[in-house]
Amino acid sequence: MITRIIESSLRNRGLVLAFYVLIIAWGVWSVKNTPVDAIPNIGENQVIVYADWPGRSPQDVEDQVIYPLTINLMGLPRVKVVRSNSYFGFGLVNIIFEDNVDFYWARTRVLERLDQAQQMLPEGVSAVLGPDATALGQIFWYTIENGYYCPDHPNVSYEQPGKCPDDGKQLVRSQHDLGELRSLHDWYVRYQLSSVQGVSEVASVGGFVKQYQIDVHPERLLAHNVRLSDMVVAVKRSNLDVGAKTFEEGGTEFVVRGVGFIKSVEDIENIVIGAHDGVPIYVKNVGDVTTGPDFRRGALDKEGAEVTGGVVLMQFGDNPLRVIERIKAKIKELEPGLPSGVRIVPFYDRTQLIHRSVSTLTISLVLATVITILTIVVFLRHFFGSFIISLVLPVGVLMAFVVMYRIGVDANIMSLGGIIIAIGVMVDSGIVMTENIYRRLSEAGAEKGVPLTSNERLDTTIAGAKEVAAPVLFSLLTTIVSFIPVFALTGKSGRLFHPLAFTKTFSMSGAAVIALTLIPTLSYFLLRGKLRSVDEGGVSRYLRKGYLPVIRWSVSHKSVPVIASVVILLIGIIIFPNIKREFMPPLNEGDLLFMPVLLPGASITQVMEVMKKQDMIIKKEFPHEVDMVVGKLGRAETATDPAPVTMLETIIRLKDRKYWRKGMTREKLVKEIVEATRIPGVSPIMTQPIQNRIDMLATGIQTPVGVKVFGDSLSKIVEIAIEIEGILRDIPGAVGPYAERADRRPYFEIEIDRRQAARYGVRVGDVQDIIMTAIGGMNIATTVEGRERYPIRVRYVRELRDNVEALKRILVPTPSGAQIPLSQVASLRKVLGPMTVGTENALPYARVFVSVDQSKIGLVDFVNKASEIIDKAIVDQGKLPPGYYIAWSGQYESEVEAKKKLVVAVPVALFMILLLLYMVFKNVTSTVVVASGLPISMIGGVILLYVLGFKMSVAVWVGFIALFGVATDNAVVLVSALDGLFRKRAVTSVQDIRETVIKGGLLRVRPCVMTAMTTILALIPVMVSSGTGSEVMKPMASPTVGGLITATLSNLILVPVIYCWLKERQFRRAQKES
Repeated sequence: MITRIIESSLRNRGLVLAFYVLIIAWGVWSVKNTPVDAIPNIGENQVIVYADWPGRSPQDVEDQVIYPLTINLMGLPRVKVVRSNSYFGFGLVNIIFEDNVDFYWARTRVLERLDQAQQMLPEGVSAVLGPDATALGQIFWYTIENGYYCPDHPNVSYEQPGKCPDDGKQLVRSQHDLGELRSLHDWYVRYQLSSVQGVSEVASVGGFVKQYQIDVHPERLLAHNVRLSDMVVAVKRSNLDVGAKTFEEGGTEFVVRGVGFIKSVEDIENIVIGAHDGVPIYVKNVGDVTTGPDFRRGALDKEGAEVTGGVVLMQFGDNPLRVIERIKAKIKELEPGLPSGVRIVPFYDRTQLIHRSVSTLTISLVLATVITILTIVVFLRHFFGSFIISLVLPVGVLMAFVVMYRIGVDANIMSLGGIIIAIGVMVDSGIVMTENIYRRLSEAGAEKGVPLTSNERLDTTIAGAKEVAAPVLFSLLTTIVSFIPVFALTGKSGRLFHPLAFTKTFSMSGAAVIALTLIPTLSYFLLRGKLRSVDEGGVSRYLRKGYLPVIRWSVSHKSVPVIASVVILLIGIIIFPNIKREFMPPLNEGDLLFMPVLLPGASITQVMEVMKKQDMIIKKEFPHEVDMVVGKLGRAETATDPAPVTMLETIIRLKDRKYWRKGMTREKLVKEIVEATRIPGVSPIMTQPIQNRIDMLATGIQTPVGVKVFGDSLSKIVEIAIEIEGILRDIPGAVGPYAERADRRPYFEIEIDRRQAARYGVRVGDVQDIIMTAIGGMNIATTVEGRERYPIRVRYVRELRDNVEALKRILVPTPSGAQIPLSQVASLRKVLGPMTVGTENALPYARVFVSVDQSKIGLVDFVNKASEIIDKAIVDQGKLPPGYYIAWSGQYESEVEAKKKLVVAVPVALFMILLLLYMVFKNVTSTVVVASGLPISMIGGVILLYVLGFKMSVAVWVGFIALFGVATDNAVVLVSALDGLFRKRAVTSVQDIRETVIKGGLLRVRPCVMTAMTTILALIPVMVSSGTGSEVMKPMASPTVGGLITATLSNLILVPVIYCWLKERQFRRAQKES
């Protein structure tokens, strides 16, 4: 089949060239349209269900809303796990599907089940799907701020005070309060940005939502003999528009409309509740009506000043770069319509990270390509031959992008990294094919003595291409087979490395197709005239000259190379255990995310003070490193943000490194920020925006390692979690262990005495209505003011509900018309209750967060050690009741899962490589000789890792897997040449064997060194890069660089020595037998 492809390509040369012109055009189009992001979407394949029940405690939300939803959704097909969290006033259910489940298919299945589950929920509560966005969906954050403007040119705003550049007048600062800015965002900016293509949701955060507030005086209600419920009904009945169809007059039809929506405070004040002796009783007679802020669970702070803003979530599968470009264009379009001086200021923009990451990889890709081409030119010293081989790189990369676009693989550091790793190897097939065709054409021309005819050149080109078609195919197969372990990875590791495996496979496949079709065609056209031998002059001559004494001495002193190889192996074996370990090298996102957590029960006012204080410290103490500090308290109004009020998320935007103080590193800066902002009772966690969002939505664990204690009783599992926190503090390597005090939130419980209430004829619901409305405050209606909507809230005046004694005196109406104090029918007490209730598959859990100093101990080793200690201290001591259990979570799970897969997949891949070798050589001896270089190549990678100080990680193992695919290629070429020589020549002495081996080595030293050099030098730009993404790619490339250096030495020295020794042994045995 391969030979037919080669013949067909050469006999239909015009079609082949036209085909590749189309491929190049399609590839260029694909490059421009392939979605670009910093990293692959490594978040879980999940659907979020959000349920809102304002004012309700976490326990109420869990028992009556989230638990019914959870047990209903657990039965969905292809679901891995269902996690839920119940908070004050709302709850979230995260349904985690298998990785290969289509995202929108999963959403449809959940939506179908929600329709059934809705009837199980309390009246007025509805569960809805979260936005169709992933953990990487939060691509753009911004604030809406007061700025400066010129009164004569009010449509242009300025950040700093000064004079107007147009007329020199002093700029004026706009004076909009947080409520006005929030309304501007909610009813204008948010919806305009939501209309942008690719935007899934725009969520508000910070500021104050405008609310009409009716603060009722109960003594006035009593004096006017009206009930609170009467006033609620009156307000509701006074806030509506109606339609009455049409009527005709004078031949004209008029639409009849009754206008009655509330528009102002005065409208509410003048609502009639009832009448006494013909005198109307207005709302203003029994309460004070004002506008004020609605109850809130989130706030935003910028360097010590409270602001309002929003976050944009991108739709699943869209291109973040394009979406952000559209968002910025929309903001520019909106700005003239904003109030004078108001500005939209971004403080987190994913494009910066994407540009830094892609720029690092693009520069490395271009440099790798240029270096590879120069290497080819230096070795071949033939312009057209070098040109033909060099075409493999751009055309192969474009072919890879075509496939990437078609199957939906984004361009990111991993997918581009796969292409970079493949660059040096891609040209190998081109080198082999072009060199052999060149050799055959030069030999044929030299033999004939005159230029070859067109048919002769065609036949010679076909023959030369057919000779090396098998090695080209073998190279492709070994690459694909070697990456079986990467394709076998699942979970987070799989989602991270599959793009790399795909793009390397696409690139290598494209290079192989080019080698079998385009290169023979171009060789026919361009390799003309008198062609000198490829071994004449230049680098080839010096290589042969330098290699000859080495190989001659080695085959005469075989024990020395073997002993040297054994010593290298022993060094590697000794070094390997001393290499530190981690799951993945952390990607430097550029920005930091500082996440202090306060103890349960802290008020929003106290948390706000802590956030402002810390933000001001960060900005003031680190002016050289920090560009901007914006802190978020609680949550943005989106289902993808489950943060409680006591959790802060401060984005620290860093300046360019050139502005940093001398000697300052990222690690040192993190430690100094944590130390400078240390406050008693506040647990600091330092992470990064994307990393945190993925961890929060995946496992709920914000640290690399976490412990989950499962059981029925929340208080019991929290008690065990706190004990585990104490145990972890004493384990070496543990950093800042912290157990969630999920049951330590202060509650004020009002328990109704049913018997006492019955004596007064009062029902439980009547008392609960007073509790909800008079104490908690209830939104009873919503105004319609054009495009804007604002709630109307009823509540007792503050002085009647701000202390225990005042609450006891709250009046409850009875059927007789009398009103009795609340204390007569209920007991009031302060207790501790749940701050949040988290469950996994409907079973509650408490979490313990702990970071690990991985310079001292790896994650897996730490978990194994800590697990053993915890089992002895808790499980073995009988402190874990029946039905309770402890589980580890976080990045540790991904690392363990990856190791389980690699332990099986890597040996399978190696076995398949050996099987392919045997299929090539058809004998065990040659297979063993070629395979002998694999251990040496791996040790080279280990040594380079140790020298450069990189840690063993899944990324490094992927680098070793890439090495396995290329380490044997040169040995195959060399051993194939030796086998061919020995088949053509009958040896009569040991010296004959040695001379034949030396001849074979000299014959293949140039292509072996050339292919190794192209691969190694192509990775040098990655090894010396320092931009975003390099922290992942450098450890991954190290095994290939180090391994190919030792593999090349092994292939050129050890492989010939072992081959020679086996041949000599066979020869001596044959002599003895004869």
